[in-house]
Amino acid sequence: MFDSKSGSAAVLRISALVLFAVLIAFPAAAQRSANKFGPPAQAPRSGDCLACVAPATPLTAEQATQLQFMREEEKLARDVYRALYAKWNLRIFDRISDSEQRHFDTIGRQLTLNGIADPTLDKAEGEFTNTELQALYTELIAKGSLSVKDALEVGVLVEETDIEDLEKILETETHATLKRIYNSLLNGSLNHLDSFEGYVEIYSAQ
Repeated sequence: MFDSKSGSAAVLRISALVLFAVLIAFPAAAQRSANKFGPPAQAPRSGDCLACVAPATPLTAEQATQLQFMREEEKLARDVYRALYAKWNLRIFDRISDSEQRHFDTIGRQLTLNGIADPTLDKAEGEFTNTELQALYTELIAKGSLSVKDALEVGVLVEETDIEDLEKILETETHATLKRIYNSLLNGSLNHLDSFEGYVEIYSAQ
């Protein structure tokens, strides 16, 4: 005579065995699939900087030289503004020198990423590898020390020089990253120029 309780128990045991076999087989199949098509891609971890670790497009000798020059030119602007702030305690020089520091750092990162020598390495404030920039710094500090108005006019001269040099570089620059950086620096210099010109007008009216 058929025992319904025994039959039910047998069915349950068979179902459990089938389920167990499926659970064992599934990871193995998944592993074979992964081995066939390669390991699954790993999502970027929090804090990863893809732009920082991505291989840089090789730069030409001219592009490397331009980066080195702009590194020193941003240093010149920063150093001049710091010196004039110390001389006249005018807030605009302190504020814009902070911006020039960020520009200086931006160019520095590109030098590092592309394995280019940094001409500002071990240079104190007011010291430059480029002899023309060294002479310009001396002239700007001399003029800026005469009066507040002269100091503000120095700010105008520095920004006009930066703008001229950046526009010249951008005429022929084709490297996407460098174009973006130089355009950002150009916009910053244009804003700085507006600020200095506004202050020159105020002090000229006094």
